[in-house]
Parts: sequence; C-alpha cells; structure tokens
Amino acid sequence: MLVRVQPSAPHSDYHQNIRESSSIGGASPCQGEGRGFESRLSLKMLLTLSIISFLGYFWTNKRPSKYNFKLSLDDKIKVLPLSIIPYALQIPFIIFTYFQIQTTQIINSFYLSIIIANLSATIFWYFVPNGVKRQPLTEKSFFSKIINFVYRHDNDTNGFPSAHVYMSLLCAYYLSISFTNLNSVWITIGILISASTIFTKQHYLIDILGGVIFTILSLALTPIFLI
Repeated sequence: MLVRVQPSAPHSDYHQNIRESSSIGGASPCQGEGRGFESRLSLKMLLTLSIISFLGYFWTNKRPSKYNFKLSLDDKIKVLPLSIIPYALQIPFIIFTYFQIQTTQIINSFYLSIIIANLSATIFWYFVPNGVKRQPLTEKSFFSKIINFVYRHDNDTNGFPSAHVYMSLLCAYYLSISFTNLNSVWITIGILISASTIFTKQHYLIDILGGVIFTILSLALTPIFLI
C-alpha cells in the first residue's frame, strides 16, 4: 500500500524540510499548494512544460555525435542481455511517478526538477554532441534481439549526461519522499535502471556520472523557482 507523506515545513531549507517531513506520517492529499512548495507558474503550465522539455532529447538525438567519453574500463564490461528489462522500465517508471506525485504537495517541485534537468541536458547535448559507439549483438537470444532493436532505433547521440539515469533518479527521489514506506523499492528501481544503461551498452561509465551530476544540479536549482 502506498502511504503518502506531505511536506509541511517552511521553504528556508527546502530539501531538508521535505526529507524531514517524511517522518510525520500520512496527511490529506493537496494539489501542490502552500507552505513554500508553490511555483510562480500554475500547475497546468508546469505539467505542460515538463512534458515539452522531453522534446529536447528527441531534437538533439537527430544530430550526429562528435565526441564520446569512453574509458578503457568500459571495454571490460560485458553485455548482459537481461538488463534490457530494467532499461525498458524507465518510461513506465516515469509515467507511474507522474501519476503518483499528482496529489502531493511536492508536485510543483517534481515538475520543476524535470524541466531543469531536461533543459540543462539539452543545452549540453546541443553544444557538446556526444554518443556511444555500439556493435550489434551476434547472440540470437530473445533479449539480445530486443537490444539490437533498441540500437537500430536509438541514434548514437545524447550519451553524457544519461537521460535514463537522471530521470530515473529524480523519480526515485520524489517517490521516496512521498511514499516513505517503500523507500528501498524506489531506490532499487532507480539504481537498476541506471545500471542497465551500462550492461546494455547504451552508455559509458562517464555518462552515468553525468546523469548523477545533472540529478543533483536540478534538485539544487529547484528551490530557486519556488515561493
């Protein structure tokens, strides 16, 4: 059972407040209103902008990559075909989070973090077009065929930062705040999705670090746009 927790402390120490609020127990749902968690933009506008912000990925994904950040260690990591399962969970996980966070006070914060992360990543991808060099798998297993399908339909771009990583970690972060009784579940899902990008050879190790950095960046900047 999902038990919602509503933040209720002032905005002066935003992230500490929403973490501490997880210990107060469940409160009645509130559509992102009041107590330092409101945005200067309406909830509908934030929802629209958060969805539009994903378009930056598809736009820059059409451009050829000029760089890659491959390390020698990346060559030592073997493909694990089963890792395509958690990799494919990213989109359902994002959609699930959108629906579950809708009736919490941190909905504005969630939308803003998504917008900031996607816009920041799009700017980086535009000026530093980078990607991952991949070789089709010769193994004929079912999961290998799925990975090859992904290779064929996902262009060799937008490696650093990994959108798979920062989106999954942001979802795990906000779900862990809202539903503290399942903290370990959200964190595990976020880590599994992030790790899967390595074992499907969709990203390099440095790309994962980039995803973590952009997660932290977006969370740090989010309070600036709240009132």
